[in-house]
Amino acid sequence: GDDSVLGDLADRIIIRMRQPVNYEGHECRFGVSVGIATALGTQVDPRKLLVDADIALYKAKSRGRNRYEFFSQELQAEVVKTKRVADQILQGLDRGEFEPWFQPQFDARTLDVVGCEALVRWRHPTEGILAPDAFLSVAEELNVVGTIDRLVLEQSLKWQAEWLAAGLNVPRISVNVSSRRLGDEQLVPSLRELNIKPGTVAFELVESIFLDEGDDVVHWHADQIKELGIEIEIDDFGTGYASIVSLLKLKPKRLKIDRQLVMPVVESTAQRHLVESVIEIGKSLGIDVVGEGVETMEHARILRDLGCDVLQGFAFARPMAAAKVADFVRAESWRGGAGPLRQNRPVVVKRGLRS
Repeated sequence: GDDSVLGDLADRIIIRMRQPVNYEGHECRFGVSVGIATALGTQVDPRKLLVDADIALYKAKSRGRNRYEFFSQELQAEVVKTKRVADQILQGLDRGEFEPWFQPQFDARTLDVVGCEALVRWRHPTEGILAPDAFLSVAEELNVVGTIDRLVLEQSLKWQAEWLAAGLNVPRISVNVSSRRLGDEQLVPSLRELNIKPGTVAFELVESIFLDEGDDVVHWHADQIKELGIEIEIDDFGTGYASIVSLLKLKPKRLKIDRQLVMPVVESTAQRHLVESVIEIGKSLGIDVVGEGVETMEHARILRDLGCDVLQGFAFARPMAAAKVADFVRAESWRGGAGPLRQNRPVVVKRGLRS
C-alpha cells in the first residue's frame, strides 16, 4: 500500500542522510528523523498536513531518532495530552504544587531512623497526589527536572530545620539529582548559598550517570559537592553500568541496591548470592550499603544478616507527607512489627545452590 511505499522512501532517506560528509577536512555525521502524514481527496488542507507530519516527526525523535513515524489520531491524542500535562506542570511550578514526601530509612541493626529519602510529589489541583511516573517524562521534555530537583532540596532543608527545632532527629535527607542538574554550572554556587551542614544531605545519583568514560564535568561537580559536605549515593545499584573502576573514581558514601535485586532474595538462593556479592563490593571499598524495596520483615532479616547497613521499604514505612514525619518518628510504630528481626537467625548462603 501507499504506507509501505512511503515507509520504504523514508528508510532510504534516513540511510542516505546518515552517510558521513567531509567538510573542511572533517568527517561529519548527521542523524535524521522523518514524520509522515497523508490525506485523500480534493479538499486537503496543506497546513494541517504539515502540522500532522510535524507531530509524527516529534514522536520519531522521542523514540530515539533515525527512524520514521506515521501520523495517526491516536498519536494526535497523545500529543494533545502531553501538551496539556506540560501546561499544567508549568502552572504547578508557579503555584508551588510540587513538594517533597519522605520515606524513612532505618539502621539495619538498631532500627533507628538514620535518614529520609525525599521523593517529589505533585499536589495536582484536580487529580490529587501524583507520583513522578505521571509527569517526569514530560518534565524532562520541558527541561524543568532541574527546577523540580532544586525545589525539593530547598523544601526538604526547611522541613529538616523544622524537625530539628522541634527536637526531632532526622540525621540525613537524601534527594534525587538528575544528570542534567548535576551538569548545571550553577549547581555548586547555588548549593554554597544554602549553607548545608556537612553530613546532613546526600545526593542520590543513578549509576548510569557514571560510565567509565563519563562526563568530566559531572565528575568535577560530584567532587565539588562532596567538598561542601554533601554525601554521594549511587541509586539503583546493580542493574546499570557502574564498574569497580568508576566506584573507585567517584568514591560514593553509599550504594543503594536496586529493588529488583532485593525482591527475590526471600525465595531465591541465587539472588541472595548476587546481593551478598554487591554488599561485599561495597564493604571492600569502604562504602555503606542500603537495601531498597524491603517489603517484608523477612527481606529485612536477610539483608541485615548479609551485611546491609541501612534498610528502606514498605515493611517499615511508605512515603509520607512531610507534615506526618514527626508523628511517625516519635511513635516508633515500625518496631512493633519487627519480631522476625529480633530472632536474629543468621542467613546461611551456601555456594553452588540454585533456586
